Amino acid sequence: METLFSVSHNKEINLGSGETVSNVYVRVYTSMFTSGLVAKMGANRFTTLMALASYMDEKGECYPTQIQLAEAIGVHKNTINKYINELLDFKIDGKHIVTRTKVNRGQGNISSYYKIHPLSQIAKFNGEIEPVNHKIGDELITDGSDESIPTNCDVITSTNNNQLNNNTDDLKVTNSNTAIKYFQKVYREVYNVDYTVSNYGREGKLMKDKLITPYPDMAKEIIDIAVRRYDELFKNQRYPRPSIAMFSWAANQIVPMVEEERKSAEQAEQSGLLEEEAEQAMLEKLSKLK
Repeated sequence: METLFSVSHNKEINLGSGETVSNVYVRVYTSMFTSGLVAKMGANRFTTLMALASYMDEKGECYPTQIQLAEAIGVHKNTINKYINELLDFKIDGKHIVTRTKVNRGQGNISSYYKIHPLSQIAKFNGEIEPVNHKIGDELITDGSDESIPTNCDVITSTNNNQLNNNTDDLKVTNSNTAIKYFQKVYREVYNVDYTVSNYGREGKLMKDKLITPYPDMAKEIIDIAVRRYDELFKNQRYPRPSIAMFSWAANQIVPMVEEERKSAEQAEQSGLLEEEAEQAMLEKLSKLK
């Protein structure tokens, strides 16, 4: 089952203050969208569901107050009460995706405990989902057997614009479009999977500003090193694979490597020419002796 957002509990160090910051991420499966669940649910229910999910534990249970939920999505308390009731009434195949239990604590103090069910296509930590085996509208879309895709800044929804033209062997990198195509080609060769682009406008502008304009005669070589030597030079736990975003900082670091490779190639070529000249001179001498 594909995931749109990954789930983890990360501890990161603030390099400025030295403090350790913990972040928790909710896992949202793309089947929530491809099954038609979100479309059927509507924006208000979906926003409320995501606000609830930010509080849930591994079992899908949570108990935020209405004030907390209202503040989370920026609406009045009366409005969030309406949204919650609409979400609680919402069913797929006769099943609720969220249920609520009210507990009377006495003196008019009533607390609400919510349960987000696996059918919601949302999970946290080791929680699991209940696969949606049909598109809402009866069109079969998944059997729940697709593997989860590890998330990185370059793992994104594919569009028709992401279909890579196979005729890129002699591609000249002269603009942002050809730079993206060449990056995709090399990425495919190295990792044996397609690199897809979420926003051609944004990433194309990055290619133009950070690669094509400052280094027009080196762009192709910079891309080659960035992708082919990424594991050696830049790979880390947070960013295990290269992405177009890396050129915002990596291009300047790669330029000296390109210059060094060019210098080595030039020296090798000169050495080869000298060897050819020496060999030719020797042949000429031998010819004269005959």
